[in-house]
Amino acid sequence: MLRFEKYPLVILILIFIGVVVSFFFTNDFAFVFEGYNYLIFQVLLFSLVFALKDRGVNFLLSPSFIAVSYVNINFWLGSYVFKTGNVFTKLLPTFEAWENYDHRIFFFNAINFLIILSYFLTINLRLKRRKLPILLDIKRINPRKLFVATAILFLIISPLKFSFSIVLKSLLAIILFVLISQRYSLRKRIFFYALIIFIFVLFSTHSKREAIFLLLPIFLLESYNIKIKLSVKLFLKIFVGSFILLYAIIAMSILRGYGGYKVDNFYDASGHVFDYMTSHFFMPAIANNLEISSTYLHSNNCIEYLQDGKMDYLLGETFIKPLFIFFPRSIITKPKSSIGYYTETHDPGFRAKGGSFPISIQSEFYLNFGVYSLLLIIPFFMIFNMMYKTILVMIKNREIINFAYALYIYQVFLSLVRGSGLDIFLVYTIFLLFFFFLYKISIKVFTMPLHVKV
Repeated sequence: MLRFEKYPLVILILIFIGVVVSFFFTNDFAFVFEGYNYLIFQVLLFSLVFALKDRGVNFLLSPSFIAVSYVNINFWLGSYVFKTGNVFTKLLPTFEAWENYDHRIFFFNAINFLIILSYFLTINLRLKRRKLPILLDIKRINPRKLFVATAILFLIISPLKFSFSIVLKSLLAIILFVLISQRYSLRKRIFFYALIIFIFVLFSTHSKREAIFLLLPIFLLESYNIKIKLSVKLFLKIFVGSFILLYAIIAMSILRGYGGYKVDNFYDASGHVFDYMTSHFFMPAIANNLEISSTYLHSNNCIEYLQDGKMDYLLGETFIKPLFIFFPRSIITKPKSSIGYYTETHDPGFRAKGGSFPISIQSEFYLNFGVYSLLLIIPFFMIFNMMYKTILVMIKNREIINFAYALYIYQVFLSLVRGSGLDIFLVYTIFLLFFFFLYKISIKVFTMPLHVKV
């Protein structure tokens, strides 16, 4: 049964009215109003967070809020940079060929509203703890021994580079986050969180996205300590936090070669940040670096191709692809992946070199089911929201250490939202569970008491 206070219900009704109104947009009006449309939708969404009061933090960190906000914010900023020409010029011909603004805006508004609605449909649903795999129980190990052993493993593994090493590094970082969240004061927690992320970045300079994603499990672990109230102090914290995050992202981008500064480490790169920000190529570069231009362009362009008949609807093909992961291509023709099919259509040469252009999860649904995806999106997100609510309960009951893999799945969900595809999501999950099992075995061995007979 759904229960709403007065103001949250009013905001949901306003969002629904916005969806209905966008159905009547003309193409010319939709072109002009596009950026404002996504900005207004997102402002209403943030208003809903504050209207929910004590439940606002849980909604803010939910899969529904993350998926919808990712699209709204990227489409709002993407619309601006493309219409003002602040993108790399090679991207403009695709943008200039678009003719279906009215159809696209209505679809994204409608599917995003239903994704938000799915959160409230699962308000009282969660998985049973006993039905989740514990593997080996490490909850009873002395927390200090567990922390020291995990920290040693993290320091040993951090410099190494091998297939899916980023999964193991992220998992160990998350386990440390869990242990830190249960032991220390706020100031010490913030210090240790920052230190772990710094070490992660230091040895994984090309994993900028994964480093940023590590903030999600931290926010989730701290969700019961966060109170959202409109105040100058809150906006100041958001501004300072956003500035520090943007500064770190830009420094990591410079280290990867953006701007041509030829630096060797993070410290040297950070010294060029302000010079880079005042350069003439900063806006196109940062829009590309933050994936604003690519998310906006390819997520919308996929629907343009479908509307123009340049691509065929896949009728669920990309969603069954994970079932064929372990079958070699020599004995079976595998279903298409969303990013593979789209990239082959958009740029066959780039795809032949192994490149890909991710499209948002909303666009992947449209690629498979067209407007019928509006019927299927709710059960899909109900599953993820149910998993999310289960994680919250385990954090509250201090049981999450045995299910730390769930926090990584929650983190990787953002990759699914941005368009990695369900097959990649499943592969990462399989390796995650394997590494988590090895971790627990290692911890059991490292913390086992030694009995020496004299």
